[in-house]
Amino acid sequence: MIRRAMLPSGPNRLVMALFVCSAALVFAASQQWPEAHPPVGQQPRRPAGYKPYGYPRTPEGLWRGETAALLEHSARARAAIEQTIAHGDYRATFESISTHQAPEWFLDAKFGMFVDWGPWSVAGWAPQAEKATYPDWYEQKLFKEYRDYHEKTWGADIRPDDLIQLLDGGHFDPAVLASLAKAAGMQYVVPFLKHHGGYCLWDSSFTHRDAMEWGLKRDLASELASAFRKEGLRSGAYVSLSEWAYPIVRDNTLWQMSFSGAVTERLDPATPFLSGKVPVPDFARDYLVPSLTELIDRTTPDILWFDGEWEADASQWRGPEIAAYYYNRAAAHGQQVAINDRFGKDTRGKSGWGDYYTSEYHVIEGFQAHPWEENRSLSHSYGYNWEESFDDRFVLSETDALDMLLRVVANGGNLLLMVSPDGSGRVPPNQERRLRFIGKWLQKYGEAIYATRSLGLSQQPAWGYLTRSKKGERIYCIVRHWPSDGRLVVPLSVQATHAALLGGSTGLPLTVGSSDVTVDLTGQTAPDRDASVIILSVR
Repeated sequence: MIRRAMLPSGPNRLVMALFVCSAALVFAASQQWPEAHPPVGQQPRRPAGYKPYGYPRTPEGLWRGETAALLEHSARARAAIEQTIAHGDYRATFESISTHQAPEWFLDAKFGMFVDWGPWSVAGWAPQAEKATYPDWYEQKLFKEYRDYHEKTWGADIRPDDLIQLLDGGHFDPAVLASLAKAAGMQYVVPFLKHHGGYCLWDSSFTHRDAMEWGLKRDLASELASAFRKEGLRSGAYVSLSEWAYPIVRDNTLWQMSFSGAVTERLDPATPFLSGKVPVPDFARDYLVPSLTELIDRTTPDILWFDGEWEADASQWRGPEIAAYYYNRAAAHGQQVAINDRFGKDTRGKSGWGDYYTSEYHVIEGFQAHPWEENRSLSHSYGYNWEESFDDRFVLSETDALDMLLRVVANGGNLLLMVSPDGSGRVPPNQERRLRFIGKWLQKYGEAIYATRSLGLSQQPAWGYLTRSKKGERIYCIVRHWPSDGRLVVPLSVQATHAALLGGSTGLPLTVGSSDVTVDLTGQTAPDRDASVIILSVR
């Protein structure tokens, strides 16, 4: 393996061997820390007897011992990347990647699972807010906004590296997660594989801050991709382009990059999020691009979901280069793939940047002609929040969760609905119940959702939502509020020839007007208390 080639010789090899043994012992010891992994819905806290972890190698030690080898490794990777781009149809420019379009399977899928899980899931907390709140920023906010809670619950000496140490890798079961996504009627899954702290859930040869060497002792990214595909699901990859801190080499001196991508301060070894990262002169060129293309090669994701981009231009993160490699590699293997619109500052919602727009917590509320995707949780929280796991005050009801899916699809989007497992990988019960509820509805009425298209209405009817088949020969009336007068007025100017309940064999009387169609439901009761579907056949 490349990592073995990078391993230093002599005394430094002994240091690394001791580190690996130490990490294994810590992993075994984590099973003895039940306070950090209580039953879902109970407050995680500092385990009795836990001593803060100190990463055994300094950034300077990694610089002296491994930077040269890593740069050679990166240069070889870049040569392979350039060759792939040179032999494909896409170049590393906006003009070229903007010609790529969202694949048909993505437009048909409608419903996916977002898996927000990582070191922050151990702490599993953020204060309740009126709209979105972000437990997955706990690692960064424990020093400021969450300081009082953190010091009371975990202690001032517990830092982000400790949350990696306390992850429970022995109980996270990708097959269970995949089975839940399938039961929910989801068609694709996008797990967090590298958040802003830089902890990689794959066996990376470009960093020691990864799940094989530290914490989990597992290549979870590969396991997840395999489990999803066994269930017939498309598998994606969420990756943050920036990181809260990274060590940089300039003028034979160590500096540190901030989340904005700026390099303006000399390196302070006490800065969090530096541990295990090998210093390089250029973060994007020498680390980000080759490490992400390595992930692409190993897990062949169907979706590349960028985040953490908003502080710098797309050129700084080299997003077009990653995209060109990804698109060309996929084409060579007959794979149809998609990337979202988070390439850099001011790229969200801009045509040509990726294949679809991302709407986070209802930025897009009505019809959008361009492919788009709503991402949000069932609660206000992005990431596990122990206070919500059994408290339905903080979580959408089953009916409201279904309504959100229907609304997004009727307006032309996909819903990427977030689940937030705890530090052991267990999905909170109230999240699981809602997913299974949606899945049962989709088993009956999925024809009105999957592989449909929006009718482009500026406003949906008061009784529910409208979708259409791709060829346009069928219109689906998803009736959330059954008309008390027995008249379903469909605000469309179409030549309807037949109306029937989805799953029923008897036709319903209809009247075609100049600007609408009225279906006579006299004597009919709603087949489903949450949403029934009536099909209009049109010509």
